[in-house]
Amino acid sequence: MPILRCLLSNRVLFALLCSTLGGATLAQTSPTSPERQPSQPIPGVRPQIPPSTATRRPDLYAPLPFYTRRDNFFFQGSADLRYRTLTTSGNPETIGTYVPAVRFTAEYIRANPTTGDERGGGRIQFLWESDERGTRLNRLRLSEAYGFYRFLFPGVSATVRAGQFVLPFGLIAVYDTPLQPIQPLYERALGLRLDVGVMLEGDYGPYHYAASLTRGTGPNRQDEDSSGVLTFRLSRVIFAQIGKWRFGELQVGGSLLSGRLPVTDFSTELPPSGFTGANTADAYIKKTRFAADAIYTYGPFLGRGEIIFGSDDDEPVWGYFTEGNYTFIPRWTAVAYGRRWNFPQKPERAQTFGIGLNYNPAKDWVIRSLFEYEEQIPAGTDINRSVIRRFTIQTRVNF
Repeated sequence: MPILRCLLSNRVLFALLCSTLGGATLAQTSPTSPERQPSQPIPGVRPQIPPSTATRRPDLYAPLPFYTRRDNFFFQGSADLRYRTLTTSGNPETIGTYVPAVRFTAEYIRANPTTGDERGGGRIQFLWESDERGTRLNRLRLSEAYGFYRFLFPGVSATVRAGQFVLPFGLIAVYDTPLQPIQPLYERALGLRLDVGVMLEGDYGPYHYAASLTRGTGPNRQDEDSSGVLTFRLSRVIFAQIGKWRFGELQVGGSLLSGRLPVTDFSTELPPSGFTGANTADAYIKKTRFAADAIYTYGPFLGRGEIIFGSDDDEPVWGYFTEGNYTFIPRWTAVAYGRRWNFPQKPERAQTFGIGLNYNPAKDWVIRSLFEYEEQIPAGTDINRSVIRRFTIQTRVNF
């Protein structure tokens, strides 16, 4: 396999990955933030459903929920309403008001009420979305749909998952992105977020691992010419601490991927369901990807970042994403981010910078405003740079 041969032949890269994930001391106690405590089902109160991410523990320092009942059911919905204006190379184009999607998620957890451990279950998620950026929702698509079973062994855990799930790669493994105006690199770096296959994930000491074998064609597809995609991610949490002084929590991860995935360009933008329109053989290309990602929290600051590099066939590609969130007063958060992706044909690239402000009127309600400046530089001798300025206001409600 290309990834395995690359690691074995490049000892420096392998040593760097291991030293990054293992080069700091892991604290023995979990943070006391109420959002990260085990959830205790209370009669008459609907518990919060776990976030919709590739791993069922997006925050590795958060303990798994403690279940007091054998059969546990969770239901959650999210609605997204946006208003956007767009200016391209000086020619204004008003997008107006549109509804990207309404998401419905149901989850069943089979647990051992004596120990509180989950043993298995499943998740099914539907998105009612608009492909034309209007107020009329015209597509009902299946998103995540899988079953899982969890094994418990001394010192190690393993969960087998089968179905349609988020790839365990980079930030998408720990960042619930579909109903966010800010997107990391997966759209142009991978060409998909969800895929169909099997995955093994679990914990070994301070490390969380996930490995998957998927089709590479995305969700809700029955293509028979898929050749398979191998993905692996290893992550852990590091507590920055000197004596009694703690300087935040850093979750770091390293990912590898190899297989045929959809070809991407400037126009690649996946809908919230993750459905990809690639339906011909020439719409796919052999991709190899390496990624390093991190999430850092310290007081009112939350930062995310990832760097991805690799190749499309024999042509090198790379990119980065970085995002910072700072809550300067209760309910108000300032946001800034930057993103760049270099396509196989040089100097073709897309780079975006944005600033915004978020307001949380209530726990399950957020209002976001975001201004973005994007440059698209095509390949070829006659370079005609395109400049896009976007302003978006989003209202998202969880119910």
